[in-house]
Amino acid sequence: MDRYTGYVESILAESNSNVPVSRRTLMDHLENGGFSYRTRRGEAFEMDPSEIQAIARFCTDAEKIRLRMPIIVSTDTSAEGGAWKVDGETETSVVSKILGKRPYRKDMLRFYNPNLADLRRKFPTTVVLAFVP
Repeated sequence: MDRYTGYVESILAESNSNVPVSRRTLMDHLENGGFSYRTRRGEAFEMDPSEIQAIARFCTDAEKIRLRMPIIVSTDTSAEGGAWKVDGETETSVVSKILGKRPYRKDMLRFYNPNLADLRRKFPTTVVLAFVP
């Protein structure tokens, strides 16, 4: 590993220090409360309960059982022009309903900066960004 690779890896690690270590299901949050999670940095982060309720309104009962919170949006390196994505069938279904966009695939929704801004404006504490090379 050269020094530039190590530098890039350290920048990505710092950029992703807000990503959760583990995630509970939406249903678990709704039934048991405790709207927080631990980040990779080791800090506790509190999600807004009203955002949890708002996301639940977009979900079927099955999606409430499968959707893990917070929702992770990552960089999409396979697309040009600063694309973002969510992976997973449940995440794709729920976020596509929130944004009013058709999925790229059944298990992936690709979107661009204006959609990300809209999503983060609506759900600032329940959507987390992850940067992948």
